[in-house]
Amino acid sequence: MLRDIIKKEILDNITSPKFVFTFLLCTILILLSVYTGVANYRAEKKEYTASLALNKKNMEAQPNYQSLAGVGIKISKPPQVLGTVVTGIEEAVGRVAPVNIAADPNLIESKYSSNPVFAVFGELDLMFIVKIVLSLFAILFTYDAIVGEKEKGTLKLALSNDVPRDRLILGKAIGGYISLLLPLLVPLLLSLLFLLIVPDVSLAGQDWARLMFIFLMFFLYLSAFFTLGLFVSARTSRSSTSFLVLLFAWVIIVMVIPKAAVITAGQLKPIPSVHEITAKKDAFLQQVQSEGQKGVLEWIKKNQADAAKDVKAYQERFRQYIQDYQQELTSKIDENNAAIERDYQQKRRAQQNLAINLSRISPASALTFGSMTMARTGVDEFDRFLASVRAYKPIYTKWINSKLGASINFQTGEQAKISIDDMPQFVYEPQWLSRSLAQTIPDFALLLVMIIVFFVGAYISFLHYDVR
Repeated sequence: MLRDIIKKEILDNITSPKFVFTFLLCTILILLSVYTGVANYRAEKKEYTASLALNKKNMEAQPNYQSLAGVGIKISKPPQVLGTVVTGIEEAVGRVAPVNIAADPNLIESKYSSNPVFAVFGELDLMFIVKIVLSLFAILFTYDAIVGEKEKGTLKLALSNDVPRDRLILGKAIGGYISLLLPLLVPLLLSLLFLLIVPDVSLAGQDWARLMFIFLMFFLYLSAFFTLGLFVSARTSRSSTSFLVLLFAWVIIVMVIPKAAVITAGQLKPIPSVHEITAKKDAFLQQVQSEGQKGVLEWIKKNQADAAKDVKAYQERFRQYIQDYQQELTSKIDENNAAIERDYQQKRRAQQNLAINLSRISPASALTFGSMTMARTGVDEFDRFLASVRAYKPIYTKWINSKLGASINFQTGEQAKISIDDMPQFVYEPQWLSRSLAQTIPDFALLLVMIIVFFVGAYISFLHYDVR
């Protein structure tokens, strides 16, 4: 009997105009989003390769190490292959982190800063389609699942044939959910095939595992809205009322709660602006530079008598002094910047965690944060990248300071031509799958709890539903 109910529900849904419309629209949007994502990824990959070559050429073109110390090295963040599915914040934040002897590294050159029109329309990725479009279709498939049958009289007729209510609601839930997934599954399979055959897009084993978890989160998200629709349909007496209630709930869940959480977190845990932090760092930098100039002049004045006695010994002592003193000054700058940044990041993380936890009562936020974490295109991945760049800066400054001291030519006053062959290389390790899974456990758990609560509510409500 359960099989017959499921079969009838599937046939009723797939033969309806709304299914045909949903299937066509989802196929077009999903394939278009993946195609756009692949095109963007390939362009970003070429840009990343070109930026590495251009940065190396620019460094080698510097006339001396003093100039190289000021220009520094630009570290580019490699594009994530799963950004083809979940763009995340990759386009919104910077893609390059300059590292030089003085300034604290920060991400610059975002896609939105180079072309602000992209910020107006945003990105069309698979997560956006599932979060916005398919969640609306889940409401469309379920708003009249119970109350619609009541209005047409078919629900009363079915129950008059000695059909148990528990099997009827279970059959309608399974059949309706399968009907909802069909417009998603077919385009997803075509998208996976496209990712397999397209050149310049290579998914490793861990990437495929991440992609499967992202798809699982998509299914759970749609299940949450599907069971919510069943619950509301089993609690109302008119299909128009059910639709309005679900539409209102969708607006609150998808649009209002995530934005309200961010605003609330900003009010409860305010943080200083980036301009304030930069001003503090710049003020200390100017102070140290002024002290450094005075210190060099004092050393020269104190050791002038030695210069007349033994020029070579004096030059060697001066060379070593410049190297050690420059390292001392840069260490002071790094320590001050690190202390300021540590305090700022602590406050920012507190605000960020509060915003995330508040917004997680919405399945839309759980989908957003969970899928971005799995795709490695979220806030946490960019924080890790920037932290690794800042950890690399003392290594770079130690190398450039040693070169500055050793390259001084006391005969001409010029510095030797530079060589970057022995420059320490920046190495960045992306987050492992196990760590990403641990971070997304709250998101998976929240979606599962919502599905269970809404389905149990729909089940109990239907058992006591007035079919007259």
